[in-house]
Amino acid sequence: MGILSQAERDRLASLIQEGKPLPVKYRSALFSGDDAEYVEATKDYRLVYKGKMPKEAVLRTTPAAPLQHIRSFNADNPFDEEWRNMLIFGDNLLALKAIYNDQHGPDRYRTKNRIKLIYIDPPFATRQDFMKDREKAYRDKVIGAQFLEFLRRRLIIMREILADDGVVYVHLDTKKGHYGKAILDEVFGEENFLNEIVWRRSTSHSDAQKYGQVHDLIYFYGKGTLYHWETPFRGYTKAYVDRYFRFRDPDGRRYWKEDATGAGAGPARRFGDRTIEPPAGRHWRWTQDKIDEHWKNDRFVLTASGKPEFKRYLD
Repeated sequence: MGILSQAERDRLASLIQEGKPLPVKYRSALFSGDDAEYVEATKDYRLVYKGKMPKEAVLRTTPAAPLQHIRSFNADNPFDEEWRNMLIFGDNLLALKAIYNDQHGPDRYRTKNRIKLIYIDPPFATRQDFMKDREKAYRDKVIGAQFLEFLRRRLIIMREILADDGVVYVHLDTKKGHYGKAILDEVFGEENFLNEIVWRRSTSHSDAQKYGQVHDLIYFYGKGTLYHWETPFRGYTKAYVDRYFRFRDPDGRRYWKEDATGAGAGPARRFGDRTIEPPAGRHWRWTQDKIDEHWKNDRFVLTASGKPEFKRYLD
């Protein structure tokens, strides 16, 4: 390694802090001549492991298995725009590449910019054979760097075939989850990471010498910032509805009465023809314009003491 002056060291430190690439002329000073690879020092990072194929090579060299029509289901009930569901039997990497090729060609399967969600539950590198009805279903023998590349190549093609507002969920266990997230950050972009979902199993394994493994991980990424999202809801039980939504409008709509104030001081507001001060240490949750709108839509009820409460409808 060469010797750097203090001024050169200060300049390099400044470039690194600013996230700028380092001049090539400093390569010999920073890295030994027998290094197998020169890793450019920038604000970005990359995974390096044996057998890693460039993204362009994955898309160019991965073979595609032609999709052969075997059976049809519900053929008399077509979807709009010639869309149809497909159940594909075979190696998923080859099938993904077949869909990729079709999207960049005739789009016979009508999947271009229509695949909104991908969920995968890949092998976890357990080194086991998994059986189904006393027959071998699949072998989970891909480990180490091979496992990383096995997953990465599929994710690369998945991202390419996803719609612009599509998302992907990747289910892994605690042994491989951190590797999977690093690969997802590289393929989909760390900025497109949305959630790590902890999925708790109903029971733990019998791990006598350590804490029981009781959960798996599901990583949720968008292809970009325009991902499609629908908030999930769980239905209320009858007991919950009967307990909380005890009140009804004349048309039968059920509601509960919700506090119309929040913590903190605030001015009086007009409710109909009355101007009402909030309780001490509280403020009305809405502007006057919003209160007027809610009042017009009959969203307030007054308590016996004249305090407004907000109707939160069950529907």
